[in-house]
Amino acid sequence: MIHVVLTSSLSILYNSYMNEIEDERDAQIFRLIALLYRIEKITDAHINALFQPIQLTCVQHLVLKLLIEAGEPLPLGQIAEKLHSVRSNVTQMIDRLTSEGLVERVFDPADRRRVLAQITEEGRRRFDATSQIEALVEQELHANFTRQERDQLVTLLSRLEALWS
Repeated sequence: MIHVVLTSSLSILYNSYMNEIEDERDAQIFRLIALLYRIEKITDAHINALFQPIQLTCVQHLVLKLLIEAGEPLPLGQIAEKLHSVRSNVTQMIDRLTSEGLVERVFDPADRRRVLAQITEEGRRRFDATSQIEALVEQELHANFTRQERDQLVTLLSRLEALWS
């Protein structure tokens, strides 16, 4: 009888302890997911505000960066893939960039049915201006996080990116 009572008491304590740990874990995971959502929005808003005088958004800057790094015109599907976006969104983005004279559509010489995006000189000029602003963001991160903290953040976010991509 004492063994049964003791076992029951230990079981209740163990289950209570495990429930507390599980509640804490759930709260931490919930907080992590909430922070990921919030940080993405805050980062986007912060950088968009800095880019606003140049009349570029973060995503437009990334499209221009992809085109510059490629060194040649890119198919819209490839841009969508690199941005983890759907092609229709990239098509609309290229439409906006084209209307602003930052990108132009060209036909693929190997297959004239395929349309490619190519950066213009104005696109390069605006990209260069936003790159200077990126240096300010880098300075903010450098001033507020140690080298070890930045390395750790990059490592953890890279693991999450690999997990979910």
